[in-house]
Amino acid sequence: MKAKMLLGLAVLALAGCSNQPAYTAHYYETHKVALQRELARCKKADTLSGNAKKNCQTAARVNAAEALFGGGTNNPNLLP
Repeated sequence: MKAKMLLGLAVLALAGCSNQPAYTAHYYETHKVALQRELARCKKADTLSGNAKKNCQTAARVNAAEALFGGGTNNPNLLP
């Protein structure tokens, strides 16, 4: 009985780990380490779904824009 309860708690804990929040382009523009971490994670992943897929697409789009525009931004909230 105790082993079943422990196994059930472990399954619930692992299921909760997969709920990744969806990040915006603004988040990746202002958090460069998170952008690089997400790009590396996406490169390793075989299949993606849900928010993980959205985050990979957003991170790739931000990375491509930074490569194209040299990391600059036209967001008035981020300009000096």
